[in-house]
Amino acid sequence: MTRVRISAGILVLLIGISVFSGIWVNRRCDDMLGEIDKIYELEEKGDIIGAADMSKELDANWESFRETASVMLRYDKLVEIDRLCSRIVHLAAEEGAEMEAELAELRDMLEMLKSGETPLWNSVF
Repeated sequence: MTRVRISAGILVLLIGISVFSGIWVNRRCDDMLGEIDKIYELEEKGDIIGAADMSKELDANWESFRETASVMLRYDKLVEIDRLCSRIVHLAAEEGAEMEAELAELRDMLEMLKSGETPLWNSVF
């Protein structure tokens, strides 16, 4: 009977960690998606300095997220987003014309990361 209790405890612990990490990843991705929207708005208004500052903040938030997320998520999911964040900071500082395309790609990658960590019946069973 003790083995059953220990096994049940481990199972409950794993489910709890899974739910917590999924909520955490979704919340952080939503925050970064909001920052991408702000960068779009600043870029459309012509506020290059504001967009550059916001892109640096986005990169800092990504770095903070990546340090912890690399323990929970596969590394290949994070590498491409890391590359895009660095590129956006450079494009914002240099007023690159490709910034909107890179922001759209980053938005898609974050959406895929977020949806990949949301537990659905078809992904569990």
